[in-house]
Amino acid sequence: MTTNHIELIKEKLSILDVVGSYVKLEQAGKDWKGKSPFTNEKTPSFYVSPDKGFYYCFSSGKGGDMFNFIQEMERIEFKEALILLAERAGVDLGKSDYQEDSPDKILYQLLDDATKWYEVNLRKNKEVVDYLVGRGLTKETIVAFRIGYAKDSWDDLYLYLKKKKYTDQQIQQAGMGVARGQGSYDRFRSRIMFPFRDHRGRVVAFSGRIFTKDPESKEAKYVNSPEGPLFDKSKILFGYDSAKQAIAKQETCILVEGQFDVIMSQQAGNLNTVAVSGTGLTDEHIKIIHRFAKTIILGFDADSAGIKATKRSVLKAYEHGLSVKAVVLPPGKDPADIIKETPSQWHVALSSARDYLGYRLDIFNREFPQSSFEERHQLITQEIFSFVRVVSSRVVQEKYLQDIALFLGVHVDSVQKDFESFMQHNAVETESSNQEVLAAEPKIKSSSDISHEEIVGLSLLIKEQDEVSWKTVQEKYDETFLEITGSRLNQYVESFQDTILAMLSFKYQSMFESSNVSKLIELLHTNIVSLQIRKLKQDSEELLSSIRRYEHQGDEAHVAQLQHQHLELRKKIDELSLTISM
Repeated sequence: MTTNHIELIKEKLSILDVVGSYVKLEQAGKDWKGKSPFTNEKTPSFYVSPDKGFYYCFSSGKGGDMFNFIQEMERIEFKEALILLAERAGVDLGKSDYQEDSPDKILYQLLDDATKWYEVNLRKNKEVVDYLVGRGLTKETIVAFRIGYAKDSWDDLYLYLKKKKYTDQQIQQAGMGVARGQGSYDRFRSRIMFPFRDHRGRVVAFSGRIFTKDPESKEAKYVNSPEGPLFDKSKILFGYDSAKQAIAKQETCILVEGQFDVIMSQQAGNLNTVAVSGTGLTDEHIKIIHRFAKTIILGFDADSAGIKATKRSVLKAYEHGLSVKAVVLPPGKDPADIIKETPSQWHVALSSARDYLGYRLDIFNREFPQSSFEERHQLITQEIFSFVRVVSSRVVQEKYLQDIALFLGVHVDSVQKDFESFMQHNAVETESSNQEVLAAEPKIKSSSDISHEEIVGLSLLIKEQDEVSWKTVQEKYDETFLEITGSRLNQYVESFQDTILAMLSFKYQSMFESSNVSKLIELLHTNIVSLQIRKLKQDSEELLSSIRRYEHQGDEAHVAQLQHQHLELRKKIDELSLTISM
């Protein structure tokens, strides 16, 4: 990969088109604006400049070029953003680490062709369409999720793929065929087909639900694709490609058990819904969810299997620092059933989701209303304490222990002692996991960082509007800035990369588009003087420390000398403060 590839992609793609596929934009002068895809703002503060090739979001402080935007939206590394945009632009990255393996490209195409074939079959089969509509799906939803149908045939798909010039080896590698003699037979027969898609929307596998008129059929209700080059069930979440933007915006992921649950929930407006399939919630699943979400809402069945699945999922989520809530479902009902009957009931259930501990205690009370103290205590020591111990927040832990005390009807101090004993017998290394959670927290800019950034942005605007004024500014502030930062003003501005300078220029043009040069110089003065005052205050604190030290030593001469210096420093701070408060 070379810089030429990046420039070629930027030539072929407009940042307006790239951003516009995620954000509804309206023209605002020479720029375009819309509501931030990163926050839930009501007033648009997200700007895109087609001329400069940059975006900037005032509500979140995020900005950059199209590659940076894709990285932010998709939570992917630069390499993946480059591949994604190169494909969209039709740019061949050549033979490099960035090029997708040719065999994989063929398998992706094969699975897409299979999906199209199944979609055609579905449209021709009114009985299957009626069944799906009867389950509550709209025809628009069926199309959006690319749901299809595999005929009751041993070679329907196989013959179609052979006509498309795919080999038996490729058909088997993609999981669509099972080896038989010199050829293959179709893995999926008489099944409603739900495609699994990766984060880029590419089909990587299928889940097939049996659809037969034979009531005596012993076929498995669901059959999933085998794992292969493109499909690792521990890393795929059903519905994730259509859910990730909503998850990022709400910072919450709704996790359910089945494909119908996901589809019905997203159809009902809860776009942040996904499901695991063919496996429990894995560390990889949690990492994928954690890219966008801080909270998981679990919507599993309230039967024993559902509770077991919930317990496993909660432990995984807590270990990664996620908050966990659970939806209390009516016995024998899953989300798809509830949504089909009364969509508003599902919305109410989600909005009233309990934190997991409260949920689990409620379920226990519902199942065992006459339980003894010993049975309740056993639930706490054998199950609930396992969850409390992996919660990273001590405040949340204390809240949970108080809830447990209420559940048992004892004083919280007794519960605390039991929990400490449990921790001693079940020692776990929590420090490293806590450090990972802290490391994942976004870094907040200090006020000093913001001042420096604004100085650069304002300097660029002054320079662009009036070269003469810019030279005057340099003459006035060079020595002061040298004293504060170790660099002259112009040197400091030019030390930034061109990409950063272009982004800052765009950001501050949007912020101060109606300001004249005089106003910009006034703002620049305020920022530079603020930095100067901050440095003088630091010097003042150091002098006070020295004064206290010499007082302790009884060195009155040094104390008097430093007190005079401190007095002069405070006078200078007061004088400078007056220049920015007038």
